[in-house]
Amino acid sequence: MLIIRPKVDLEVNVDMEITPELVKSDIETVNDFTLYYGKYEVPLNELFEVESREDESNNKKIVLEGDFSRVKWVGKGMFDGEILIKGNIGADCGAYMKGGRIVIEGNADDWLGAEMDGGEIIVKGNVENCLACPYWGNTEGMKGGKIIVEGNAGSYIGEKMMGGEIEIRGNARDFIGTEMKNGLIVIKGNCGITGGDMKGGEIRIGGKFEIVPSFRKVEEGYMGDTNVKGKGIITSIK
Repeated sequence: MLIIRPKVDLEVNVDMEITPELVKSDIETVNDFTLYYGKYEVPLNELFEVESREDESNNKKIVLEGDFSRVKWVGKGMFDGEILIKGNIGADCGAYMKGGRIVIEGNADDWLGAEMDGGEIIVKGNVENCLACPYWGNTEGMKGGKIIVEGNAGSYIGEKMMGGEIEIRGNARDFIGTEMKNGLIVIKGNCGITGGDMKGGEIRIGGKFEIVPSFRKVEEGYMGDTNVKGKGIITSIK
């Protein structure tokens, strides 16, 4: 197990594309792992201190302790193991994730789980915008896996979603499931505009929401978006 802590106050964003695979490296290799601090390449140990510790579970595990709100791309493309973040995390966490587990005890910034294909992300706090969305210009968002947010979420949740499951236990803002093709989004609180250009999949909402007018009432709830011959379902839940 690796425990990583900031040893300086980060003045600009850090690109830190670490995954649990790093646990298999010796400590010198970990310390020399290349990061981008703004426009500069720096070794990991210039900004962070690293502690290697035995883990009884024998799993590949990384623990991030401290304020990582300026640190981006943690868990990019990871396929197994675990990352535990004991605080806030920056943008693009879990992007392209294929497996494993990320637990965030604080809040997460934009693009959490972008284009995610598998695995599980749990956020104890809130998330910002573009959760599980595709990056600009791409046509497919989340394809598999599960994201649970115990707090609130921003706008553009599950855009162009192809599969998998998103559960927001608080409220969300606008543009939920835009161009969604498959998968499940559950929002237990309130949200704004929902289902625009939705082609398939299901959205379940526990609170108030605003539906685009091109949905029609059916037994399950609402089906649409009829503007794109969609058959997505939006239902109210208790």
